Amino acid sequence: MKRTGEIALGIIGIILSALMSLGGILLIWANQSSEFKTELEDQFTADPTLEFNAGDVSTMLDAVGTFGWAIVVASIIGIILGLIGVISIKGNKKPKLAGWMFIIGALLTGIISVGFGFLPAILYLIAGIMAFARKAPSESPAY
Repeated sequence: MKRTGEIALGIIGIILSALMSLGGILLIWANQSSEFKTELEDQFTADPTLEFNAGDVSTMLDAVGTFGWAIVVASIIGIILGLIGVISIKGNKKPKLAGWMFIIGALLTGIISVGFGFLPAILYLIAGIMAFARKAPSESPAY
C-alpha cells in the first residue's frame, strides 16, 4: 500500500518546522542584540502617545527571547518526530509507530510553541490520522 500522502505531509511538516526554528532564532537574536534593544527603546520613548520606559522594553524583549527558545525547542522536537514518522511509514513498514510519532509531534509542536507552530502541527496531525485510518485492502480468495 502506498503511503504517499502521509510521506508528503510529513516532509512538508518537517520543512515548516525548520522554517519555524529560523523564526525562533531570529527572536533570540533580537533579544541578545544590544543595537536592536537601544533602537527599540529610542523608538518607544520618542513616541509621546506610548507610555513605555526602558524597563518595559527590556522586559518585553526578555519575553521575546524566551518565546524564541520555546519555538526553537518545539521545532526541533517536530523535526525529530517528523523524521521518525516519515522513515517508519516509508514502505508501509510501521504505520502505527508513524501515526503515534506524527500525533505526538503535532501536540508537542503546537503546545510548546504556543500556537506559532500551527501549520506543521496540523500537517502532522492529518498525517497521523491518515496513518491510523488507512488500512491495506484485504485480499479476498478467488472463486
